[in-house]
Amino acid sequence: MNLRPRVRIALASTVPTLLALPVLCVLAAVGAMPWAVLLALPVVLVVQAAATFARLNQVP
Repeated sequence: MNLRPRVRIALASTVPTLLALPVLCVLAAVGAMPWAVLLALPVVLVVQAAATFARLNQVP
């Protein structure tokens, strides 16, 4: 698989996590969740995209 499709698929795999962002913001605003969770979200997105990118490299 070429590089460009792998990058697109890896970035698209983070969309469901991004959809949870508004819910997490509301929960943090009302105090039901610590703000540190929102600070960890960019790290989670990078790890998720990198793992998907690496797994796509193993497809025969």
